[in-house]
Amino acid sequence: MLSSREATTGPAGVSSPDVAILGVIQSADDTRWRPAYRSAMRQRRTAEWVDLVLAPLLVVWVELEVLLVGGVSPRPWAALVGGLLCAGLAFRRRHPAIVGFGTQLTLTAVEPVVHLPAGAVTVAWFCALYALAVWTGPRTFAAGLIFVVAANGGLDMLQHPTDPGIGAQFGVVAAGVMALVRVAVGGRDRQLRLAERERDVAAREAVVEERERIARELHDVIAHHVSTMVVQAGAERRMLGDDQAETRDVLGTIERVGRGALTEMRRMVAMLRQDPSQDLVPQPTLGDVAELVRQIHEAGLPVRLLVSGEPRDLPEGIELSAYRIVQEALTNALKHAPGAQATVEVHYRPDELELVVRDDGRGGSIPVAGGGHGLVGMRERVTMYGGTMEAGPQQPVGFAIQVRLPAR
Repeated sequence: MLSSREATTGPAGVSSPDVAILGVIQSADDTRWRPAYRSAMRQRRTAEWVDLVLAPLLVVWVELEVLLVGGVSPRPWAALVGGLLCAGLAFRRRHPAIVGFGTQLTLTAVEPVVHLPAGAVTVAWFCALYALAVWTGPRTFAAGLIFVVAANGGLDMLQHPTDPGIGAQFGVVAAGVMALVRVAVGGRDRQLRLAERERDVAAREAVVEERERIARELHDVIAHHVSTMVVQAGAERRMLGDDQAETRDVLGTIERVGRGALTEMRRMVAMLRQDPSQDLVPQPTLGDVAELVRQIHEAGLPVRLLVSGEPRDLPEGIELSAYRIVQEALTNALKHAPGAQATVEVHYRPDELELVVRDDGRGGSIPVAGGGHGLVGMRERVTMYGGTMEAGPQQPVGFAIQVRLPAR
């Protein structure tokens, strides 16, 4: 599980280390997800494991009751039916209607011929009705109420409305309890599922936004290379004589196709631009990390920069992504680890570039469900170049991000 100290994505306009670092840390992060939501998500995952543990325990319990308790008959059928009812609890969260209706229908159908033990089967019945009350839609829940009342003596209630039998009374009480439970618990659970879907949508939107930002930034890199190709092809074409007409035609085609590609690229990226002034801002590289570290230090987070290996020029896209990853990781530490110290390690290796950003803050001990959008952006950049990324809290305190990018 990732820490709550997850990096955030800087605003699209921050594309140079000369921009004030305080503008970076104003970007949106995962604070919109309330602590209550995070706690509820952890409780939900724990409850799913509880069902997987509870079901086999109840199966063992009911089988022991069939063997040891008197009044159970016929024992083979009681063991089979009781085991199935208890085992069904493992699926009640994924299929609450099937488990709820199936449990009640089975108990009603076998009651005349099979005498089941009361302990484990009663617990399984209560749990199945809880699933039917809380985790189903309004129509399914209404049908469940009618079915529970009908199955537990509904005919007696119709025949003797003034003096219904114990079964009918029990069915009405069970239906009333189901309604109360749905009002008390079901609303909160449905809101939790809605919040989970909203979180998934927000995560997908974060991926789209980060891809747009990467496209905007890489436009300058690609455009520079294509422009160089076009200029060189045009210059070479003008220097050729009339006796090299075929070569001139090939170079002319290269120049014409290159200019067309640049035009189409500008049209495509223009739709992604949020600020036209971005075209005038140079993209940062690994050489700008030292200035970024200085700005972060002045903003309140002491940072050490360690560089190992032989620094060399890498593909511009790799250097841009590496800078952004370091920027977002330090921004995260600045926001969520007050009073901490951070270290940035840049390791140049023959075939890869390794980045490690770690801090010794205490915020890393607070887990959250899901992930901040900054980590989503980092992973998008790493995945684009076929690299690897690991992020998480450190022991005993702190948070670390380790990234490996191919250097060729």
